[in-house]
Amino acid sequence: MDDTQDYKRHEALYFSDGNIALVAQWKDQEYGHVVFRVHKSILARSSSVFDDIFSLPAGEAMELYDGVPLVRMPDSGEDLESLLQYLYCNPPLLLEPYDPDTSFKARPLLRMADKFQVDTLRELIVAQLVSDWPVAIRQWDKLESEIQAREKAGDSDIFYDVDDPNIDDQYPEPASAIRLARDFDIPEILEPAFYHLSRINIEHDWDASRGVDLHGKPTRVSNHFRRTARWDLLEKEDYVSVLRGRYRLKDAAVKALSFSRVGSRSEAEKEGYPCSPKCDVEKFSGFWRDLHDDLAASNDMLGILRLYVEETLGAYDGLICIYCYLHAATHIRRCRMTLWKNLGKYFELPAQGEPASGDSSSDEES
Repeated sequence: MDDTQDYKRHEALYFSDGNIALVAQWKDQEYGHVVFRVHKSILARSSSVFDDIFSLPAGEAMELYDGVPLVRMPDSGEDLESLLQYLYCNPPLLLEPYDPDTSFKARPLLRMADKFQVDTLRELIVAQLVSDWPVAIRQWDKLESEIQAREKAGDSDIFYDVDDPNIDDQYPEPASAIRLARDFDIPEILEPAFYHLSRINIEHDWDASRGVDLHGKPTRVSNHFRRTARWDLLEKEDYVSVLRGRYRLKDAAVKALSFSRVGSRSEAEKEGYPCSPKCDVEKFSGFWRDLHDDLAASNDMLGILRLYVEETLGAYDGLICIYCYLHAATHIRRCRMTLWKNLGKYFELPAQGEPASGDSSSDEES
């Protein structure tokens, strides 16, 4: 019996003038096999693998479907559909900026892009991921400012609409991004994703904080602005990286900004740029002690340092001279830049050009 009689034709990707038929099994076994009748030229133009396949001479026993050669694909119908939609549709790729589910939506596309060497598709996906996970500190700060503005707006209105999305429903989720980057060799996004993950309490789980109401709709998290992560997606190497990175980052920040190192200007500096009589050394010492305590109590080193430069230090205007003010601001900014540049080292992540899924279980402590 000819099993092709039970095949279903794809509603949108079955072209009457197509010259090749691709059939794949849908993941839902009950849905059966789906046939895509497409054009060799369109597939070969974007994929060197398809180009090579179509260049091979057709055998005498070539199977036909609706008058054109039939190729049985080992890929799932859903994955093949996603690839063909990209090759045919305009706009070519619809991944929403900051979508927390981007990693799930991009996974089948990346799998097919790598398998069939559709480089343009991979490049588009990676570009969107890098946009979601900034690799430059200036862009990171811009994103953080946007998130903080949303949080403050919500805090100012305790009667916000119950249908408002949770803060985590509007921004990228780190655990799924980390697994995607590890599995598909996208090291560019690992550093910001691991840093964000390191700030989140392991008790704040994405799924556990979301319930379902009587109508089957997701309920709000208990704290509207509490950041969460899909911790159960992570593997051992990820937990090792986040725990070591969190410790090393905090240790580096506390040591770099210890009072003994930067708490006061050197005598040489004071000789060239003497403090004014209004400069209160005791109060300025309190500034550094408070900074040290806040760093020790927080997991957000970059956020604390930015807060101290942009807000806390301003409270000392009139209490310290301009030279001490600039001394403090300069040291904090330099420390912050150094921490950002060394995130890969703290979290034991691969450098650019190295496989993103490499062994990160080194016992060496920096």
